[in-house]
Amino acid sequence: MKVSSGNRGTSYSNDRQVALTVTGLANNDYSRTADVVMNVPYTRMNETMRLVQRMGGKITAVDVSGGLKAD
Repeated sequence: MKVSSGNRGTSYSNDRQVALTVTGLANNDYSRTADVVMNVPYTRMNETMRLVQRMGGKITAVDVSGGLKAD
């Protein structure tokens, strides 16, 4: 029996973008950057949040845009 898990993204999440505002990222092991805005697809949000944590940064704001369209 063949089982399908579906696509990674759905039609709803394909158009969504996430803007993560991050502060305190390590820059070349000697300084910390000011606020940085990282724009990523919705399907990569968790991966990017883990990356920020590993780099020593702190997410200060999350803004999700796109998605469902009104007809």
